[in-house]
Amino acid sequence: MEQETPLSLEERMRSPRRVEVVSNMNDLRTGQLMTQIESANRALNFLRPGSQIVLVERNHDYLDEILAKVLPALCPNHLLSYQDHHLPHYIVRDGKVEVYHNLEQASPVVLVKARVKHPCSLAEKVPRKAVYFGRISERHDRNKLMIGDVLGLEVVVRESADVSAVVKQILQMPFFRLEHYEQHRKQNGYSSDHLNIKYENGNAAMNGLEVEIQVTTLKSHKDSTHDPDQGHDTSYGAEKLGSKHYLGDRQLVIVGNSVEVPEDKCSVQRTDGLLVAKVPNPIHPYLLVVPQRD
Repeated sequence: MEQETPLSLEERMRSPRRVEVVSNMNDLRTGQLMTQIESANRALNFLRPGSQIVLVERNHDYLDEILAKVLPALCPNHLLSYQDHHLPHYIVRDGKVEVYHNLEQASPVVLVKARVKHPCSLAEKVPRKAVYFGRISERHDRNKLMIGDVLGLEVVVRESADVSAVVKQILQMPFFRLEHYEQHRKQNGYSSDHLNIKYENGNAAMNGLEVEIQVTTLKSHKDSTHDPDQGHDTSYGAEKLGSKHYLGDRQLVIVGNSVEVPEDKCSVQRTDGLLVAKVPNPIHPYLLVVPQRD
């Protein structure tokens, strides 16, 4: 049997049996993912017919590939440690946050922190952005999801004077292309330089993959870690997590590896090497599609 060729988004929009898809991945990869999802749906019937799909792929393999290129430049001599996600709306379990501590005391970089955005955090952020901006997609591309930090790195430097030099070093990496640069200065004292980057590595399915890199100082990083005013277990966090967010008739579908789904809390089905879970997230329920490895 011949394998179905993934349709481009343009072809998908013209086809009456297809629904509109907004995705964080490029056209090719979105087509590949939707072919898998539609095949599974024919067996399990978990999609709402006719409703726009907001598709997010969050893949730890992508992050590992980027780190393999970034770390040799920023802190080749490092020690790896992990920390768990701890937020009240995290229904499923995901891979831990990776922290790479630089062992070179003379380097301006103290550590590099890396994570793939948790599925339940995406279920909070995607509809919140849609409500705030009045749209779910980028202005220039109706099929491109307006979320650029599914993959995220935080580069912590020793002093404020080190920030600009490290930003310049990152921007000179040949596999990165800067999309947007912004300096964040929050009222609670946290400051960082945000780089929205496109990753270009020659892999057609990953071409244009977005990653957000924050460069901040050790003091600001420690304040954000230890200051109770900046945590999700405070009034700030309660207000954010308690907000009502809506995606209208859209359905949020998150595809990702390295995810553990508690079957006592989620409705779970399996077919064709995929686990499909309906996650009753209190902020916004979503469908989670997890490739199953033998």
